[in-house]
Parts: sequence; structure tokens; C-alpha cells
Amino acid sequence: MIRRYRSTIILLALNVLCIFAVDISTIKYRLGKGTSGNGNPGIVVLILSLILLAIFLIHLVLKSIEYLRKLPPTISTIVIPALSLVSLVLMIFGQLNTISALEQSLNGFTNDEDSVVFRFGWINQYTNTLFYNGYILMFGISIAMLLSCLIVRMQSKPLHRQ
Repeated sequence: MIRRYRSTIILLALNVLCIFAVDISTIKYRLGKGTSGNGNPGIVVLILSLILLAIFLIHLVLKSIEYLRKLPPTISTIVIPALSLVSLVLMIFGQLNTISALEQSLNGFTNDEDSVVFRFGWINQYTNTLFYNGYILMFGISIAMLLSCLIVRMQSKPLHRQ
């Protein structure tokens, strides 16, 4: 089984490493230290991470469809979608908490005059982690699983023609 899903495991591991890479390349603001004038060194890592995320999620949908077809219908139509929905809600709350914490740390966002990132673009050296983190990865996995379940369900129902 490990051999069959090796590519999925490798892509997941690479995405987890990308979370750390984005976090490391995102500058943490420290009160009294001024702002960084080095531009956004993490933008390259962020873009590569998002591309890798898209590849992983497409791969996950395709592999999940193959796997879900072998499971009892109750699991693929009720249990997995329910767990995915619960996960989605939890990831949304986690992401909102992350946004709130960063907003406090930066004293606001790009439109707030007292903010560290006033007049910066939304994607800047302080906000890279908003766009790729563990919550985003898990949100994507949940969406991929919901989509896979939906596809399996649609393919398993016979089409009624009139």
C-alpha cells in the first residue's frame, strides 16, 4: 500500500516542508526594530509552495477517487464528507485566528496608517504566512476529499434518462 501511495506521501511531505520554508522566509516584525527594506525574499518560496500545493491537491483528488471507489458507500458518501466538513470549519477558524494575531502584531494591515505594512501590498515580507500555512494545506486537503467524494458519488449513481 505504501508503494501505491508513495507519490502522495512525498507530495504531502514536500508541502509540509514548504510550510516551514514560507514561515522561515517571512520576516517577523519586532517592535522597535523598524521595518525591513529588503523587499519580499519569501515571494519565490510562496509562489513555488502554492504551485506545489495545486499539484498535490490535483494528485490527491485523482488518487482519492481511486481509493474511495473501493470503500463501502456509507464511508465515501457520509463519513468522509462529514469529517471533511468539520475539518473545513476548524481550518477556517484557525486561519481567522492567524489573521487576527498577525493584524495585532503588525498593528493593522495595509490600509491602517499606524500599521507596519501601511501602503504595502497584501503580499509582503510580513504576510507570506497568511497565504500558505498548515491551515491552508488542511483546508485544501478537505476540499479535495469533498470533491473526490462528490465525483465518486456522481459516478456511482446511474443516469436516469427520460
